Amino acid sequence: MNLPTKNLKLISVTSGVLLIFVTSAPAVSMATTTRESAFCTNLPSDSTKITARLSSLEAKVTSARTDRDQQITANRAKWDAEIKANRANWDQERQDDFTKMESKATTSDQKTAVKTYESTILAAVATRRQAFDSVRDTFRSGVDAALASRRSTLDSQITSFNGSVNSAISTAQASCASTPSSGPTIRTSFQASLKTARLTFQSERKDDDKIGDIVKQLAYARTASFKTADATFENTAKAARDVLKAAFKNTNI
Repeated sequence: MNLPTKNLKLISVTSGVLLIFVTSAPAVSMATTTRESAFCTNLPSDSTKITARLSSLEAKVTSARTDRDQQITANRAKWDAEIKANRANWDQERQDDFTKMESKATTSDQKTAVKTYESTILAAVATRRQAFDSVRDTFRSGVDAALASRRSTLDSQITSFNGSVNSAISTAQASCASTPSSGPTIRTSFQASLKTARLTFQSERKDDDKIGDIVKQLAYARTASFKTADATFENTAKAARDVLKAAFKNTNI
């Protein structure tokens, strides 16, 4: 059961949301003024706007994560229900086949062969299902771990970015308090600090692991394990059928 592509697209929302601020925030505080003291005069209100936008965008990141988690949980529940229903249908069809074979068994050897075949197939089915369930759990745990790791990394990057922005604000406020007439100079330093914070954040994001690539690797491993379990089952079933056919000789079974 692959993680839907639309889920993978949702995973990238955190970067995009934050970069909206990163690229646009400076414009809020950097308006050129003809009066030296205007920057310092406007700094408290501009700083409040910046921090408010940061808080709002972080809330959107949290909301996006919640939506994604709910969708993943819903999809898994849907897949599990489908698997359960399919298994129930297969069990009924298999039992119907067993009943037909039992009706064709007339000798004690044939009846014994049928019972042996049935027990062998049921054991093989149980083994394959356990393998499939284990592989599926491993895949899901891998996806969850990848998501958790990426969240942790992004949270650290956001914290670092916020710290840099808040430090730039504090430095500008202190400078304005000590030399309120140096607005243009303070503003230039403020702009440079925000730009550095933005570029650092963007650089860190580029180096992050791509969640889509990780999920693909997990899916490949899952598919390979499914194929192995299927091959083991088919080999066991074929051997059991050969023994059963031998017991019935030329009779169609």
